[in-house]
Amino acid sequence: MEDVPYGRILREGWVVIVVLAVFGAGMGWLVTKMLPETYAATSTLLLRVDSTEASLFERNQFSLARIKSYPPLVDSPEVIDAVRDDLDLDEDEYPDRDIRRMVSAENTADTVLLVVRADAPTAQLATDIANSAATHLSELIGETENDEDDARYTVALDQVLPAVAPLAPISPQVTAITGLGGIAGLALGAIVAVYRTTTNRRLRTISDVRRSSGLPVIGQIPRRSRLRQDANSGAAVAYEEAAGNLVALAGGGVRTHVVVPATDDAIDDEAVTGMLEAQRLIGATACVVDTRESHVKGRGHTLNEVLEGEPISTGEETDAVFVADDPIPLEKLVSELPGIIAAMHEAFDVVVVVCDPGASALIEKLVGPGAGVIINVKHNSTSATDLVAVTTRLRVMGVRPVGVVMLHTGSRSLGSIAESWRISDRDPAPVLAGAGGSHARSD
Repeated sequence: MEDVPYGRILREGWVVIVVLAVFGAGMGWLVTKMLPETYAATSTLLLRVDSTEASLFERNQFSLARIKSYPPLVDSPEVIDAVRDDLDLDEDEYPDRDIRRMVSAENTADTVLLVVRADAPTAQLATDIANSAATHLSELIGETENDEDDARYTVALDQVLPAVAPLAPISPQVTAITGLGGIAGLALGAIVAVYRTTTNRRLRTISDVRRSSGLPVIGQIPRRSRLRQDANSGAAVAYEEAAGNLVALAGGGVRTHVVVPATDDAIDDEAVTGMLEAQRLIGATACVVDTRESHVKGRGHTLNEVLEGEPISTGEETDAVFVADDPIPLEKLVSELPGIIAAMHEAFDVVVVVCDPGASALIEKLVGPGAGVIINVKHNSTSATDLVAVTTRLRVMGVRPVGVVMLHTGSRSLGSIAESWRISDRDPAPVLAGAGGSHARSD
């Protein structure tokens, strides 16, 4: 089972995690503002037993035993009706059921204290209900426990701590609910981030390319900035590095490179310009021949004109890209293009031929004399399925590509290219090549 790439999940999904965590916290806070507020107020009563015959110990034991039976009496009709009358509450708005739900009593363990609590929508109402319920519960206990004909025992439930208005509601708990919302959002964000990363089939890293095709990465080329021209030096360096990596992988004797884009957008005018610049930086001349129907922009003669016998220019950059203005039959390319490429080598050190993945006959024809093959992919656009399909087609033909060039990567591409190579990647036996690679002509 493949290990979960936690580092990559965090790197690619931290924005989603943070956004959903903040969203969850915000939704939690919004829910608390929509929920009705509840305030709680308490009044404390003390049970006092006076007797002319019982000892202090006996009175204390009697008090501890009796106090436990008083909490249920707070719901008695005498107390409920008295509370409604005291506060002048409307019976339709505050029926007995609702007042009983608002009032409760509790005996603190091993004490003679009885705490009457009231929960209400407002702080003042909670305070008034708690004090009223405590007062009338005290009266009820006095009437129930004391006998006018027997004065030996006197039971009194005194209100020792009146209820005061609470400063803040007890519910909803804004901090707790907001925190729970944030935690829920964080968990959801983590799930989404894991799902996006583990199910994303688009090629984003060197590991993705290696895992999908088994091929090494030759270069990671960042997109050129149209706004900051001073930031484009990184792209030039990346193309030059790719040229050097190609020499390291395929050897210095390959002068024809067959570029196979895994998708239509895996090569563009920017990539063609970068390949030509890379050759110029290492002191070599190069041209690009695009045989696809959806080709890049041409410079100089068209491929149709060259096939018709037009002389090949001397290698100036303005004449270095040959495209087919009119569709050229594959049979004609297979029969005539190898000879044209041989003639081009008189004017250029390196010839880069761009072919559709489906042009198997043309690729086989070009690879035969010793051309190298590379595959171009577009970062975060080309899927692993596209790369596997192209790689499989080439291997069925008996062609093992040199490697893969990733276009439009981030300005800070992750992973060292050379460190990701294996010993088998440098095996010169297979006929391999790389996009954007370069080799100076041997004299």
